Amino acid sequence: MTQYAPIDESMALRLGMAAKALPELPLQQFIQCLLKALDAPLTEKKLRSLSPKSIYKILSSEYQGVEKGQANQVFAMLTSDTVQTLDGPVVKHPQLLAGKKLRLAVTSNNQELIDGHFGSCLRTLIYEINADGWHLVDVRPVDCTESGSKRTDYMVDLISDCDLLATLSIGGPAAAKVTRANIHPLKRIEPCQSDMLLKELKAVIAGDPPPWITKILDSSVNNQGLT
Repeated sequence: MTQYAPIDESMALRLGMAAKALPELPLQQFIQCLLKALDAPLTEKKLRSLSPKSIYKILSSEYQGVEKGQANQVFAMLTSDTVQTLDGPVVKHPQLLAGKKLRLAVTSNNQELIDGHFGSCLRTLIYEINADGWHLVDVRPVDCTESGSKRTDYMVDLISDCDLLATLSIGGPAAAKVTRANIHPLKRIEPCQSDMLLKELKAVIAGDPPPWITKILDSSVNNQGLT
């Protein structure tokens, strides 16, 4: 029987959290799948080399019941900057803002972080922002097992009522579809708290916004008048 070096506590926690996305696959078998593909020892660098597609291929070679949505969850946990529970935030102030405002969608895996990839995030957080502040108005789980263009279409439809999209990464074809849906993508270089971007947007709205944002703000008032 092959003997592997012990896994450190942080890695063990990360693997244990990721395995929760596959309740029918024993933890030991899950780790064996990764070891077969990546060799020992398992390191964060090796895990970050994976993609949702490669994880799905690795897991499905041993477990025929794995779904693409589960592979996305495993990817989010294995590649997250910090070991967290992947829980979403709770909407504390569901009331909508009045007056001129923007609506922002955030691709997220952990609480109110902008840390999700457009092609594999677990949920989208929906914020409304005006010159006075912002509210988290909705948390939308990503319930999609499709990939490629079908997933992109699903995601665009999920955030179709938004003006802006903040995401950790998005491919060129997907970004083009988002833009054609009149949603402006804002790519973040690294994971960050949503309120960092929300403060920037609040300041832009309260100051001298560029014409394209002014157009969105004016449209938001007109749309409210029609409801």
